[in-house]
Amino acid sequence: MVEWLKKENELGVEQPYCAVLATVTSTGIPHSRVVAIREIETDSLLFFTQQKTRKVNELLNNPSASMNFLLTRQERQITLEGTAIPLSKEENMQFWQTLPRERQLRFSAYAPTSGQVIQDLNELEKRKKDLVERFTNQSIPMSEFYYGFRFTPETFIFYTVGSISFSEVIKYSKKRKVWQQQLLSP
Repeated sequence: MVEWLKKENELGVEQPYCAVLATVTSTGIPHSRVVAIREIETDSLLFFTQQKTRKVNELLNNPSASMNFLLTRQERQITLEGTAIPLSKEENMQFWQTLPRERQLRFSAYAPTSGQVIQDLNELEKRKKDLVERFTNQSIPMSEFYYGFRFTPETFIFYTVGSISFSEVIKYSKKRKVWQQQLLSP
């Protein structure tokens, strides 16, 4: 998977590490949105969001989710199915400290009202300006709304579009801690 993402970057896609995350409400209504993957570990992926968002609520109620990476330059896609578990406060703090100052400021300005109705973007700009003034020559404290998840896939499905022949679909499923490979008909 990492090789496909690196290749997409080499082919000119600036943000190949963005995936569509799909969750469901408690009544089974699906919802999807794009998330930036901050880190790919040996057996999981990390992403961060605002604590009061719909995705956090849905994942806390039902941690089952799926992710999809669309690799348009290679005519490929990767679908992952698994569970998303919240990171500890210590892990969140570790990643917060690696964010550039500008991103910390921007997040701290919009996170308290994420998903809520605002008058205009000037409201967020004012909050950001206030934060810049308040924390001049100081580190930005971690926002109480900064919230990370560790997504652990149980299934990977790799799709490669066939230009003349059939598309190739390879599924990897974890059964009793062992990955099994299957070739699927497209």
